[in-house]
Amino acid sequence: MVKQLQLVNQLRPIDVIVVKKKNGLGRILNHYVVYLGNGTFIDNLSEGVKIIPHLELLNLLQNYEPVKIRRFTGNHFDIENAKQRALQKLGSRYSFFGFNCEHFANWVQFGNEKSSQVMYGFLILAGLITLKLVSNGEGKK
Repeated sequence: MVKQLQLVNQLRPIDVIVVKKKNGLGRILNHYVVYLGNGTFIDNLSEGVKIIPHLELLNLLQNYEPVKIRRFTGNHFDIENAKQRALQKLGSRYSFFGFNCEHFANWVQFGNEKSSQVMYGFLILAGLITLKLVSNGEGKK
């Protein structure tokens, strides 16, 4: 809990907290939580984009551990624009492939909805399919 409180004290508006599950297979994926400032967090969870109440954030941090802070590097004007981008997505539906927490965090910080985790996942899947096809082709000679 002390580590989480120290982390929160280091945050600046529009910083993104990158967290990983503490246990299980979910450790391979990152989860992204956006800090809006003034103690307010916003996230894209299975229920969609919403402001995260303090108690819910503490509950989330029971199962996830912070691994890094992705700093926002913009000026005051950029911060205000990023806050507006975040708030305009309130209520948007979660989609693992189309609009997950990483898509949302990138949208807020950079104005670009993209997810490197989804992209790398598809590349790995394509590679595995290619290997399977090649190995099946060699076995039929």
